[in-house]
Amino acid sequence: MKKTAFLSSAFLTTALVFTINSCGPKKIDPSALPITPEDRQVEQIPDVCKTAYKQAIPRVAVLDFTNNTTFDVAKVFQAQRNYKYKTGRAGAAGLVVAPGAVGVGYAEVEAGKGKEQMEAVSREVNAKLGESIAEGVAGQLVNMGGAKVYTRRDLKKILQEQQFQQSGLTDEKTLIQLGKLAGVRYIVTGSVNNVTIKWVDLSSAKKAAEKYLGLAGALLAAGAETQEGWNIITDLTIKILDVQTGEVVFAKNVSGKEILGKTPTFNYDTLIGGVKKAAMDAVESIRPELSKYFKVRGYIIQLRTSPDKEKRYALINVGSKMGVQPGQEFYVYSFQSVTDPLSGKESCDMFKLPVTLEVSNQVQADKSWTIVEGEKDQIMRVKLGQLVERKPLY
Repeated sequence: MKKTAFLSSAFLTTALVFTINSCGPKKIDPSALPITPEDRQVEQIPDVCKTAYKQAIPRVAVLDFTNNTTFDVAKVFQAQRNYKYKTGRAGAAGLVVAPGAVGVGYAEVEAGKGKEQMEAVSREVNAKLGESIAEGVAGQLVNMGGAKVYTRRDLKKILQEQQFQQSGLTDEKTLIQLGKLAGVRYIVTGSVNNVTIKWVDLSSAKKAAEKYLGLAGALLAAGAETQEGWNIITDLTIKILDVQTGEVVFAKNVSGKEILGKTPTFNYDTLIGGVKKAAMDAVESIRPELSKYFKVRGYIIQLRTSPDKEKRYALINVGSKMGVQPGQEFYVYSFQSVTDPLSGKESCDMFKLPVTLEVSNQVQADKSWTIVEGEKDQIMRVKLGQLVERKPLY
């Protein structure tokens, strides 16, 4: 691999990062507020809206990504020092001690003396990029919540029963058929398209920044220090297939980066590890978009309001098991029945209230206390039983 020095034009805009200490999640004591008569009001759901109101957690299958790169099964050769020691008799078999290995060797020297030898040791390494990235995507979806996630291993029985082969799981029609057999709503898959390895040298930019920008330049130089060395960039395509409609509802090319540092050389295992970490960085970058498809939904099960109606807390029936964390925010929905004046057909209107529920530090496995944020007259419109939906994650 040839080292290529280059200067990123984004250096001056991205290297300077000011860290602002966050106050952390808002701490509340729900028992400090009483339950008022307004807190006992329950949302009335029109019959025409009950189907929309019901929470449906989709089943999602994450299948192995197609590996279009040259990083797959490889034979790795590495030098190994061997020290051979005599067991007591010339020409006898003896103990071979090498870094990380013990075996049987042959001693050709006098007792008490040894001879150092170098030999090449080969081993086969399977990168398993497609499988590893699929597992990473599955982990991301589990952490986000809003879906029941299944991997290829979970679907192995179905694959065997239906005689699906892993090599055949690339055609979208086949994937849709598999999804229907498994009873899943969405299939998430994609491909590893390219891996780029390049050397980043920002020494000139660091010197210039320190010379002309003073303290800000020193901060820029410190930020640049973490970006120098071998950079690995992994390019992925991620797709979401809707099993019910057969459509590709989401498809995007994304890239992620991992920095291996300034080590002059590195082995194949380190390289593959960097490729996988860069791929997870790419997946992380589209977390907000993925969260739009796998939404966490629940409803309000208790309300508490201060006597002056300035503060209001809402307890919702989703918690950490669904990926809910302090600081996340939820929309609140209300429903009404709408009748078309010409056709007389009744339909459901689902609309957001002008409030936000912010998750506090009081998060349990299956419920969370939130703070109702909004104008004073608007927070009093929140009722028991109203549907809540987590905002897209950022």
